[in-house]
Amino acid sequence: MGGVQLSKTYLKASGYMLFSKLSDLTKKHVSGNKSGQNKGYTYVDAAIGSRRAVRAFANTPVSAAVVKEILNLASRAPSGSNMQPWKVYVVTGKAKNDLSKAIINNKAKQALEKSRIWKYYPDVLPPLYKARQRKIGWDLYGLAGIKKGDHEASKQFRNNNFKFFGAPIGMIFTISNELEVGSWIDYGCFLQNIMIAARGRGLHTCPQAIFAEAPLPIREILMISEEETIVCGMALGYIDNDAAVNRLETERSSVNEFAKFIKS
Repeated sequence: MGGVQLSKTYLKASGYMLFSKLSDLTKKHVSGNKSGQNKGYTYVDAAIGSRRAVRAFANTPVSAAVVKEILNLASRAPSGSNMQPWKVYVVTGKAKNDLSKAIINNKAKQALEKSRIWKYYPDVLPPLYKARQRKIGWDLYGLAGIKKGDHEASKQFRNNNFKFFGAPIGMIFTISNELEVGSWIDYGCFLQNIMIAARGRGLHTCPQAIFAEAPLPIREILMISEEETIVCGMALGYIDNDAAVNRLETERSSVNEFAKFIKS
């Protein structure tokens, strides 16, 4: 189903007013639910609940119009003082393949860990988070058929990241070096909006922090200024339902484990 048509169906079913063009979102909000109304929540819940990191994509093309529509909608993300700190480089076709080759060739010459200029994880993970990290790692490698100690298979699987897992659309996200942690928080809202908007159109994504570990080839191929920090990448496309790695199921803690409700 086409992105624009799906948007119209969704917005009408949800009781929203659709502007003549989604580009109008750059000027104003659409009208949503009034206070106390919940019409359309099932659509939102389905998009959020079905979002997952897909690591094998079908070769079905995704039009530039749909990508622009998703990014346009995602730009409604909140940001401090409406600074909108995000910048996106969308790569397809030969440009995407050239980028992937450049990164993989560069990584053959230097260690991944020495390339990132910002830290995703602490040097020592607390036991709770280390256990979660190890579980998803072994679950994923098990589905991929990678045995413990098979370094070559691990390397090839890791390199699939840089190929955007075969997705037709690759995106690289950057932020100005002059901005602080608050804008990085805002950036997360923007990235989540992209992933949720994609699900509403039958598409899937995989957010990929690993691209921050390859700034040099990314800057060279995409002509990105030194004044911008590579935040992450993201694959966008239609899921390959036959791929074993896409059967990965991730667990979440219950609300009672991470939230505390306090009464005065």
